[in-house]
Amino acid sequence: MNHQKASTSFRIGASVGIIILMLGIAVSLSVSITATISDQMKVVTNFNMPLEKIEIQMIDIQKNQESALDDAVKFLHANDTQGLQLSENKFHAYDSLMTNQIIQARGIANTGLNILPQEYVNLLANSVLEKIDSIEKSKTEYKQIADNAFSLSGKTDNAKLDGFVNDLKNKEVILDSRQNNLLSDTESSYKDIEASVDENKQKFLTLEIIIVISVGIISLASGHFVNQINKDLRQEVIKKTRSLQKANEKLRKLNILKDEFISAASHELKSPLNPIYGFAELAKCGDIDKEDALAGIVKQAHQIEEVANRMLDLGRIDNNRLNLSIERFNLTKLVFDISEAARTNLNEDVSIEVHSPDDIEIEADRTRIGQVIRNILNNSIKFTPKGHILVTLSLNGNNVRVGVSDTGIGIHPDILPVLFDKFVTKSHRKENIDGNGLGLYICKGIITTHNGEIHAYNNPEGGATVFFSIPLTHSTNNKTVQGSLLN
Repeated sequence: MNHQKASTSFRIGASVGIIILMLGIAVSLSVSITATISDQMKVVTNFNMPLEKIEIQMIDIQKNQESALDDAVKFLHANDTQGLQLSENKFHAYDSLMTNQIIQARGIANTGLNILPQEYVNLLANSVLEKIDSIEKSKTEYKQIADNAFSLSGKTDNAKLDGFVNDLKNKEVILDSRQNNLLSDTESSYKDIEASVDENKQKFLTLEIIIVISVGIISLASGHFVNQINKDLRQEVIKKTRSLQKANEKLRKLNILKDEFISAASHELKSPLNPIYGFAELAKCGDIDKEDALAGIVKQAHQIEEVANRMLDLGRIDNNRLNLSIERFNLTKLVFDISEAARTNLNEDVSIEVHSPDDIEIEADRTRIGQVIRNILNNSIKFTPKGHILVTLSLNGNNVRVGVSDTGIGIHPDILPVLFDKFVTKSHRKENIDGNGLGLYICKGIITTHNGEIHAYNNPEGGATVFFSIPLTHSTNNKTVQGSLLN
C-alpha cells in the first residue's frame, strides 16, 4: 500500500515537473517571439500611422480647397470682387496647408527608408515617395490653372473662364484619385506587412500549440487522480453551501417580516387605547354622558379591528396567501355606493363626482375590490381639504380601469416612487397624517392577486391620480384560485 502511494506520488511529481519545464519553454519562446514581432510592428506602426493621418488630412484639405475654388468661380461669374478675394485667399491658404502636408509626408517616407526593416522598404517607402511626387505635381498644375482663372477678375470672358473651370475639374479628379490611391496603397501595404508578421506568428503559434497540447495531455493524466477524489467532495460542499445560503436568506426575510409586523402592530394597536381609557375615565368622573363614552369606545374598538384586519392582510400578502372569493357583480354600482357613503363625511368644500359608462360587471372578489376603492377614495379625501374629487370607470379591451383624481396637495416627490411600499406616510405638510402606511401596500397586493396593476401620478394642474386596472373576467374558478394562492 505504501509502495503504491509512493509510486503514485512519484508519477504525479514527475508529471508536474515535466509540465513546469515544458510550460517554461513555451513561455520563454513566446516572450522572445512576441518581443521580436512587437518591435517590428512598433517600427512599422510608428511609420504608417502618422503617414495615414497626413494622407487623410491632405484629402480633407483638398476638399476644402475645391469648395473655395467653386465659391471663387461663382464670384467671378457675378463680378463680385470682394467675394472673389476672400475665396482666393482661402484657396491659397489651403494650398499652403497642402504644401506643408506634402513636405511632412515626404519627410516620413524618407525616414522610413532608414528605420524600416529591409524587407519592408521596397514594399512601402519607395511606393509612397512616388505617389507623393505625383500628388505634388498635380497640385502645382492645379494651382497654376486656378491662378489663371483668378486673373480673369473684372473681365467678361466667360468662355475662357469656363475652359479654366473644366480644366480645374479634370485636375481635381486626377488629384483626388492620386490622393486616394496613396491612402489605399499605404493601407494595403500595411496589411501586407501585417500578413507577413501573422505568417511568422502562425509558425511559432503552431509550435506553442504542440507544446501546450503535450502539457495538456500530461496534465489530464496527472489531474485525473486528484479530480476523481475531489469531485464528489466539491459537489457535496457546493450543495450544502447553497442549501445553507437559501436557509439563511429565508430566515433573514422571515426575521425582517417578524420585526416589521411586531413594530407596526404594537404602534397601531396602542393608538386607539388611549382614547378608550380617556372615554372610560370621563364617564367614570361624570364629565360626559355614558352613551357618548360608549359611542366613542365603540368607534375606537372599530379602529382597533380595522388595524388588526390590516395586520392580517399584511401577513397574508407578504406570504402570498391572500384569499379571493370570486363572484360576478356590478362594479359601477359598487363604486356609486362607496362614493355615496363617502359623501356623508365630507365637508362642504369638497365634492365627489363619478363618471362611468353603462353598468360594468366583472368577475372578482367584491369585498376586496371595494376595500381598494374605499381606501383610495379615503386617501383622496384626506389630502383634499378643499376642491373636487373625480372617480372614473372605463373599459380598455378586456380590462376595466378605475381611477380617482383630486385637486388636493398631491403626492410628495420623495414618496411617489415608493408609494405602494409598506409604511410610507410622508406628505407635503407633515410626516404622518392619520395613517399607518399600509393601505396602499395592501391595495397593491389585492390588485396584483387579481392579475391587475395599480399606479399613481401627480396631476399637472395639481392634485394626484391613483388608478388600477383588472381583467373583466377571472381565468379560473373560485376553488382553483384559492387553492393556488394557498400553495
